[in-house]
Amino acid sequence: MTELSQSEQDQSEVAESEVAESGLAQQAENQQWKILCVDDEQSVLNALKRLLRNGPYTVTLANSPEEGLEALKAEAFDIIISDMRMPGMSGAEFLAASLDILPNCIRILLTGYSDMDSTISAVNEGRIHQYIQKPWNNQDLLLTLEQCVESLNLRRQNERLMAEVEQKNHQLAAMNNQLEEKVQLRTKQIRQTLAKLERANGALSQSLRSTVKSFYNVISMTPHLGGKSALKTADLCKKIATALSCTPAEVRAVHLAGLLYQLGLIGIDEELLATPWKQLSAAQEKEYLSHPEKAVLALAPAQGLNSVTLLIKHQYERPDGNGLPDKLSAEAIPIGSKILAVARDFYLALSGDLTGTRLSTEGAIDYLNTLSGSEYDADVLAVLPELLAEEQDALSENEQLVPLTSVQPGMKLTRNLLNLDSA
Repeated sequence: MTELSQSEQDQSEVAESEVAESGLAQQAENQQWKILCVDDEQSVLNALKRLLRNGPYTVTLANSPEEGLEALKAEAFDIIISDMRMPGMSGAEFLAASLDILPNCIRILLTGYSDMDSTISAVNEGRIHQYIQKPWNNQDLLLTLEQCVESLNLRRQNERLMAEVEQKNHQLAAMNNQLEEKVQLRTKQIRQTLAKLERANGALSQSLRSTVKSFYNVISMTPHLGGKSALKTADLCKKIATALSCTPAEVRAVHLAGLLYQLGLIGIDEELLATPWKQLSAAQEKEYLSHPEKAVLALAPAQGLNSVTLLIKHQYERPDGNGLPDKLSAEAIPIGSKILAVARDFYLALSGDLTGTRLSTEGAIDYLNTLSGSEYDADVLAVLPELLAEEQDALSENEQLVPLTSVQPGMKLTRNLLNLDSA
């Protein structure tokens, strides 16, 4: 038998490691993902099974939530797809119960439009990753599952790489008394592993940036919203957070919240969006104030934006405890939500979308200060004046509505004057 030198043995170990990693990659490509489908209608279950039979999925069917829970206890699943309305136990309750059995699997809820309030509760209580409205589009459902598989792959890759890093660190501690050559070789292997982990985390960060950009683009193309106001609100949020000595993570979260806070307004009636806040009826005000919950649903799959979603959700909480959705007060309100409320309404006051008339920069600050301690946080308002550069689109004085008969020489029009009979 031929004996190998220490260096040759080490090189052999490296080669074996590379072969093992290649095998893991091949195994990921051939992975069969286990999916549990739960619905009380057999026709729906059959349709799901037909749709998924040609994909890399192993599908198990359950005709009730109770049967689904028994299946979860007997076997580990990667993805759960559940209907919302089922007798005895709703889909939201079933998915919440599944957390105790399989906390790390991905949960998808099939829901009708009439179940939207229950869906919001399911997202908050059952850690729902995605919801799909019925009847579903086959291509959309397949695309959603592909995205779920990508997320699972990335999660497992990160876990595997973290385990490798930990293993290499233990090996390094055991090699202190061995040859310098072996120490250098193991160090190189650790650096390669860390580089892989950084690339994997970089891919996740890029995915989140792409998600934010996509949502912002949709806001920019929506009438009565627009990207310019979102950019200005986000910039002011960032300045206020910095002035209040927030942490870098808090500054980043509130900046993105200012950029995306209008997300839930997409799809709301354009006439309502064009009506100033103070002129909304009670019914219109209720519909308008539903937009943070809609944004929470839209952002639910982007778990890396959870801190941003939280700020958007609580942007209408008030220091006096009379806000929405949870009637939080004082210190219980996230600081980012307090900042967002002030920055948001400052620019709405300048544009006239808050009171019905456009206010000057000074007038907008004065208006917000009249509600200090009730609707807006006093500490946030205190730093606002020193952060405001001259607004190019702001009026030098507050706009006033006067009858045409009261117009006098020297007055300046702030809007175009139209003669309906001139046509």
